[in-house]
Amino acid sequence: MKLHSLIAAALLAAATSAGAVPLQQYASTLKGFSSEYVPSAASWNAIQVLDAPNTLQYGDHVTAWAPATENSGFEWISVGFDTAVYASGATIRETYNNGFVYQVDAIDTLGNLHTVWNGVDTSAANVPFNFTVAWSTTSYLVNGLKVYVDTRHSNSWEEIDAIRLLGDTVAPPVVQVPEPASLGLLGAGFALIGWTRRRQARRAA
Repeated sequence: MKLHSLIAAALLAAATSAGAVPLQQYASTLKGFSSEYVPSAASWNAIQVLDAPNTLQYGDHVTAWAPATENSGFEWISVGFDTAVYASGATIRETYNNGFVYQVDAIDTLGNLHTVWNGVDTSAANVPFNFTVAWSTTSYLVNGLKVYVDTRHSNSWEEIDAIRLLGDTVAPPVVQVPEPASLGLLGAGFALIGWTRRRQARRAA
């Protein structure tokens, strides 16, 4: 069997035996935030990002989180989730002036931050949009996310309705495959054994 076939078989067996359980969950707790717009109780507050989406129309709605001021520079919001997972992605539901997320950090169970995504937010404009980012499954358990927002993106507020975490409750499999260098040494060893046996056979003759 060729090496790539052995690798594929090992990966499949490991994934099957691991029994990974995919889990998608919305944020349940608020860990922190840079600012919030609070003209009245609960309107545009940071707590608006918790639970499932409830801003059904695009626009400036009180059911989404907005930073305190327009064009205030870089803002952030940090949320927690009920179940710690080995994380592989997140969805940020943007509902006003989409396209403003520039970084996502995973928060492990010890409170450490790990940048898992940064780049360009490609959310569609003028509609509520689920901006989804993905990364290689973490080797550590994640129970929180920190989302970074660039409020210079537009001349008005940027708003987030919900944040969802994707992951598995079972650790990703660790597959050990012989490295090419190790295979080369093994082949050289067999060749040396064969040469030694042939030499001994000639002497015996």
